[in-house]
Order: sequence, then C-alpha cells, then structure tokens
Amino acid sequence: MKVFITGYGIKAPKIQSVSDFKHVLESGKVISEIVEFKNGLQLVCGVIEEDLTVLAPKVLKRYPRTAQMAIAAAFDAIKMADLTNTIKDKKVGVIIGTSGGNIAEVEKFSLSLSQTNQISPFGIGNMNTNSLSTSVSSYFELNGMSLTLSNSCTASTDAINLGKTLIEAGQFDICIVGGVESTLTDVVVQGFSKLRLTAKDLDPAVAGGPFSDDKGFVLSEGAGILVLESEQSAQSRNVNIKGWVEGAFMNQDGLSIYHSDSSGAKMLEAMQHCLNGQVPTYVNSQALGIKENDGIEAFVNQMLFGNSVPITSIKGMTGHFLGATGAIQAIASLISLEHNFIPATIKSNPEHYLDLPIVTELKYYDVNKVVITSHGYGGNNSCLLFSKI
Repeated sequence: MKVFITGYGIKAPKIQSVSDFKHVLESGKVISEIVEFKNGLQLVCGVIEEDLTVLAPKVLKRYPRTAQMAIAAAFDAIKMADLTNTIKDKKVGVIIGTSGGNIAEVEKFSLSLSQTNQISPFGIGNMNTNSLSTSVSSYFELNGMSLTLSNSCTASTDAINLGKTLIEAGQFDICIVGGVESTLTDVVVQGFSKLRLTAKDLDPAVAGGPFSDDKGFVLSEGAGILVLESEQSAQSRNVNIKGWVEGAFMNQDGLSIYHSDSSGAKMLEAMQHCLNGQVPTYVNSQALGIKENDGIEAFVNQMLFGNSVPITSIKGMTGHFLGATGAIQAIASLISLEHNFIPATIKSNPEHYLDLPIVTELKYYDVNKVVITSHGYGGNNSCLLFSKI
C-alpha cells in the first residue's frame, strides 16, 4: 500500500503560502535579517513577522507562538488536501516534530516568576511541548492519536516516517505530520554561539552558506505540515495527489548526546535503507554550512552515487529550522516534483567540494524522485524518499 501526500502548508520568514515558498526556491531569495539579543549579541536569523492568530484571534492569542504556527500551516495543508469540511469525521493521527518545543514560553514564564513571583494560569499548557500536537488536534476537532515527537533536528522527518508507518499498519487513514520551531530566544542563541555553530557574518546576503568553508548556519523559525493519506482513502476521494512516500529510514550513531559520528557511516546506512536500490533525481540535503555536517553529506552522496546524482541545499535561502527542517525540505521537494526544477544551493563554495555535483544555479529538469536527508544533534540520522505517482 502506498502512502500518498495530498496536502502541505508552510509558515516561515517572508513565506506565508506555498506560492511564496516556490518563489523563494526559484529566485534564490534570502529570507533572513539581523536580530539583536541580550548582551548586545547580533545574529542573522529568520523571523516570521506576520500575524499568526488570524484564524481565531480570541483563542490563538493565548496560545504559544509555536502552536499558532503549527495550526496555521496545518490549516493550509488540510485545505490543499480538500479536507476542510470533512477531516473531523476521519480517522486521523497528529504527529508534530520539534527540537526546542515551547522553550520560548519556558523562558518567558521563568522570567515572569522570578520578577513577580506570579505565573499565568495558561503557563503550564503553554510550556507543555505536547501542546504543539494537541493544539492542532483541538483546533480541527480531531480525536485520534496526538503525539509530539522531540527528536532534535530530525524530529519532523521522523514524524513523517512514523505517520507513514501508522497508515501502513492500518491504524489511521490520514496523518497530519510535520514540524514546528521557534527558538529565537536568548538561551538558545547564546548556547549555539558558545558552540560556534551559528553564522558569524552580519550580512544576510552571505551569512550561512551550505557546502562552504564552515560558515555556520542561520537560525530560523518556521512550520511545515503535510497531510499523509492511505492509498484507499485518497483514491476514494479522487483528490489531487502530490506524491508518495516511497522510502523512509532513521537510525542513531549511539556515541554521545553532544556529538555525531563524523565518519558518516550511519548516515550512509540510513540512506541505503531509505533508497532500497532506487536512484533519486537529486538529493535535498540538510547541509548547513557546518564542516562536519557538510562533510557527511558529501561523503554519503559520493559513496552512493559518485558524481552522477546532483545535490542541493535550500539552507542558504531559508536558514535552519532545527526540528522543523526536514518537513520544510520535504515541502520544497514536493514543489520541485510538481514544477520540475532543482533549487540552487546559494552561498556555497564549491571549490571545497570539487568532486561533488552541487547545484549552484536553478535547474529546470524532469524531477521524479527526491531523497531528503536530515541530521540531529546527538547522532540522529533520517532520510525520506518522495516520488511522483
């Protein structure tokens, strides 16, 4: 049984619709800006400036920002899947991936408590990471499983994998899957700066280059949600199918909570299991601009394909969404499948990867299969293979 993708939605900096995202991918537009944090720290980051509460202002204004983002992206995904009026009558699971969860709410309420010795009655609900999935379930009146998957930067890729597995097992007809992240907090940015992982440049046009000379990444907030549906359910509704999840695999390096396996051996294994002998049109890579991460991506691509399969990373345009990044790469891949183009890797330095077929300019091409790669801090590896029907 195939698991189809029938809808998807995205909320990201300067991206409020799928058409916005398509424009960014085709134009190579950079969506980040300079943000100032405590102690005078300045970083280039991706910030959503639009109102996220417009669907239900009286209710959503009390919700954590992450929940607002997840609901808004899910609304668009459900609308694309033509389920707006019927989804609450279906057998639906909700799986939302995240790395930072509601860390911004934890920081806000902790500060309030230390200053006033008081906390809002909404505090517990807003700080609860599970509120990311339960907010989607409650907004759309869904009574199936509600699960928040906190699995570092592979969280949303793993959510898609789990949704596929549950549909194949017959537990659900439909799964709302994806990820959300809003970690532009003093604690998070100071922590990443301490690790020397964030981009040091203060020019959005050059900050955060994948396959570059270890330039670091641009931290962004965003949400990407997909509607997965069983073959029988989708065909019975005669809905427009965007693609199908042909392969999925995840594993763990098993080394440390602080490190990944720099050899790339487990990432190679994950890709091999995911592809199961298939050859993709191109690789939608998580390459961030971090030497180890980019090196693993290059190693895996060359071991499997030599220089025959193009590789690209959208991170120069979008920045890095941590736990939401896999879902947003997945949506980029679906747009690519539909419109037959490979987005460019901008801000890269191919001289450091002369044997790697990096796509540095937009390429219109007959795209049939895209493999998506994702790494997580602490050793998670995750891959997805999306294909046309």
